[in-house]
Amino acid sequence: MMKRILGIIIPLMICATLFAQENANIYRVVYLKPKAGQKEQFLAGLKEHTKKHHSKGVSKVRTHEVVSGDKAGWYVRSSGPFTWADVDKYEADHNSKAHAAHGAKVLGPYIGDRVGPMYWARRDDMSYNRDTSGKPSKMVRVNFTHVNPLMDGEYLELRKQIKEAHDKTDSDASFSVFQLVHGGKMHTYAQGYPMNSWGDMTPSGGVGPAFNKVFGERAWGQFMSRAQKIIYRRNDEMWLYLKEYSTR
Repeated sequence: MMKRILGIIIPLMICATLFAQENANIYRVVYLKPKAGQKEQFLAGLKEHTKKHHSKGVSKVRTHEVVSGDKAGWYVRSSGPFTWADVDKYEADHNSKAHAAHGAKVLGPYIGDRVGPMYWARRDDMSYNRDTSGKPSKMVRVNFTHVNPLMDGEYLELRKQIKEAHDKTDSDASFSVFQLVHGGKMHTYAQGYPMNSWGDMTPSGGVGPAFNKVFGERAWGQFMSRAQKIIYRRNDEMWLYLKEYSTR
């Protein structure tokens, strides 16, 4: 019972910390789907709008095309990292008369569907060997993890064990962990793996052997058993970076 209570309280405390802190670790994410048969017009409008209104300051944006998963054919626009005060600045610019009117003219007619904006907090305490150069990789494999309600605390424990296994075995892996904090279904996490090509998908042994080396011979099997009770769904997407439609 005490473990379950802590599993409720700890995520609430973490969420409160994420909202209160002024570290620049918040990312604004929007998915856009072009109308059928209007992809070229959508991309032309996206390019024009990006150049005119997303070329400086907090408005800089990164654009990816989703090339696998349920949203293949969609586009992802992400801005950040922000503090929450930066989000105010972004929204003020985004909702300005000139910005809104231009988007409605050159882009709005060709958008068939959209999801977001969503706000994600980067969790450096669970990320490993994160690229801090600020430069985009050619591709990003994004793995979404959906956790059963009130089990976030137990999931965070698992994530920290994964990081520890990488740390103690000097892994050459690189990933960033994000937590959805506003604008979508809560208890959702994302792991981003930078890649240069599909060839980077070639299995390299995985975390299992490293996990057993650090925590004991059968530790990975026990880990997976726990994870099956905590996680109810996982899904993957591959994002392809589009330099022509990005300013960061």
